[in-house]
Amino acid sequence: MEPYEVYAIKYATLARTGAENFIGGDPHDTSMRLDYYVWLARNAARTVVIDTGFSESAGRRRKRQLLRPPVESLKLLGVDAGEVRDVIITHLHYDHVGNFDQFPKATFHLQDLEMSYATGRHMAVGHFAYAYEVEEVVGMVRRCTRAV
Repeated sequence: MEPYEVYAIKYATLARTGAENFIGGDPHDTSMRLDYYVWLARNAARTVVIDTGFSESAGRRRKRQLLRPPVESLKLLGVDAGEVRDVIITHLHYDHVGNFDQFPKATFHLQDLEMSYATGRHMAVGHFAYAYEVEEVVGMVRRCTRAV
């Protein structure tokens, strides 16, 4: 098997403190920037995108600083999102699945337990639902259940 090249693609950032980044964080902490990434793994035979980042509209609503849309960064690496065949979604938080619709030919690989959680009873509780965008979860339900 040919080894993969793996790229970490930083697409956004947010100025925060440690207390905002960790549950129970020390309120005396100083600045701790939060950076957002998508990943590309490829070799001569296969290209796999890992997570699709947040959408521009979700970034604006959540006051995140978008550096470059993930699809544009992929293009700089010679990858056309419209031709990608495999996308791994690590989990359904808004910053991991927001641009899924820009990968029309992709098969999405997502754990069943993640889909169950994101569509289950906990989503009625604001604390649990905060990291999800309803329309993105609904879109993944539609994409992951269609006949391929």
